[in-house]
Amino acid sequence: MSDAFPNASLKRRFAAILYDFFLIFALWAITLVVLQAALGSGATVDGQLPDKPPLATVWVQLTCYIETYLFYLYFWRIKGQTLGMQVWKIRTVNEAGQLLSIHQATTRFLVATIAMAPFGLGLFWALIDKDRRAAQDIWSRSYVVYLGDKPYASERR
Repeated sequence: MSDAFPNASLKRRFAAILYDFFLIFALWAITLVVLQAALGSGATVDGQLPDKPPLATVWVQLTCYIETYLFYLYFWRIKGQTLGMQVWKIRTVNEAGQLLSIHQATTRFLVATIAMAPFGLGLFWALIDKDRRAAQDIWSRSYVVYLGDKPYASERR
């Protein structure tokens, strides 16, 4: 890893995750509205929803999961930063300090899914690791780095 930038603090990482959650939640809401319009509500005359097969719920969840994956894949692979990461001036890079490959971004997302599920414990690994890397960083051979106080040209004017 290039020593050009220090590793991002846990505080910045949590803040970026929270920011991104609101964006992803909005994407899910739009997706659900579109699915509702396309598939119909299925509500009965008395306003009660009929029993739906469990598979319908699984498909909606899978759609939202894939949508979340594509969100992160785009930002990590093409820009190196999600919108939340841009606000908090952090970036995800590989060990050479470059953008993640598709394989690294996919590995990072899948490991993060598992590692973050039990109350974000995978992220807390950064408190133990000497390089402050979380579980998804280690498995994808990537780092989340802090870019400094004024990393963007628009801030230096």
